[in-house]
Amino acid sequence: MSRYLLSHSANANLDEIAGDASNAVAILEALHNTFQVLANHPGVGTLREDLLPGIRVFSPPRPANNYVIFFYPISGGIEVAAVIHGSRDWISMFTDGFRPKKS
Repeated sequence: MSRYLLSHSANANLDEIAGDASNAVAILEALHNTFQVLANHPGVGTLREDLLPGIRVFSPPRPANNYVIFFYPISGGIEVAAVIHGSRDWISMFTDGFRPKKS
């Protein structure tokens, strides 16, 4: 089984979701399940070189479908760089200098 790593930014994002979302347990479970699927299939998602070199973007299934996962394929899996709510203007965040980095 492949593995996934969480960057400091991704951990902070998950902590925020845990404290803010009304159905946080279900959302976090869906996100972690999606991270594992992505680790097993790191080519899934959309390559967004316009945001950062090598970063991929994926929208998870319900109940986490309001979030966008940003990740990098790595040897043996993926590293989750960030998990951002889809209602945020994440394209502008990147344009304005947001740089989730590998750990």
